[in-house]
Amino acid sequence: MLDDRLYDEKELEKSWLLSYSDLITLLFVIVVIIAASQKANIQVEREEAKKETAQQQATLQQVHESLDLLNLQKLELQREVHELEAKKNSLAGTQSEQPDVPTAKPAPPIGSVDTDAAERDMETVRTQLSSALAELNLDFEETEEGLRIRLPVSILFASGSAELRAQGKQVVGTVAGVLKRFGNRVRIEGYTDDVPIAHSPYKTNWELSTGRAIAVMREMVDEYTLPSSRFTVAGLGEYKPLVDNSNEENRSRNRRVEIIILAEKE
Repeated sequence: MLDDRLYDEKELEKSWLLSYSDLITLLFVIVVIIAASQKANIQVEREEAKKETAQQQATLQQVHESLDLLNLQKLELQREVHELEAKKNSLAGTQSEQPDVPTAKPAPPIGSVDTDAAERDMETVRTQLSSALAELNLDFEETEEGLRIRLPVSILFASGSAELRAQGKQVVGTVAGVLKRFGNRVRIEGYTDDVPIAHSPYKTNWELSTGRAIAVMREMVDEYTLPSSRFTVAGLGEYKPLVDNSNEENRSRNRRVEIIILAEKE
């Protein structure tokens, strides 16, 4: 009897271990289930993030394509407007050369004649430049000084280089072909972003921008025989950005070479 009681007491002492092990097992199973569900949720979230990223990229691509199409349409409209204005000026000039009454008229001031001639010449330059640049999907803007062409560095030079690429030579040649027909003075300006130069024969952005402006001028002078006396060259480095240099897209816009066709003639 005493032995049976001792046996029962020993079994009772061991019984809590069974309950504890069951509890640990249950907790382990719960942890495994939670981890599995979290992993599934993470996978779903990753898939959704990938889909959203793909959709955003597709939308961005559509926006870029729409902008390219609008730019082409804008260039075409500008070209047509310039052609119409040139025809209008041509007709007005023809009519003025055929007076109805052969009476002597006082001659206009010399300065007025020069101004009118310069305006007609700039109009012709504008028309021909618009037509030439439209083929390259490039544009220009009119300023008080004259016509300003902005050429992205990405189509002209490699990073850190002032040696014209083949595509860059083609673009410069297109502009030189228009300039060769007229005697207007030209100013070429080089610009960079604000990122310090790491691997380049040029020590500063200022020197690099100057070297690139000179390279464009040399191409026009050496390959297209334009007089060097028509040109003024400047390198402005990172000091006159179009936009802030807060991201790569803006920095790319700031890296450029500008060709300004002045109303003044040599």
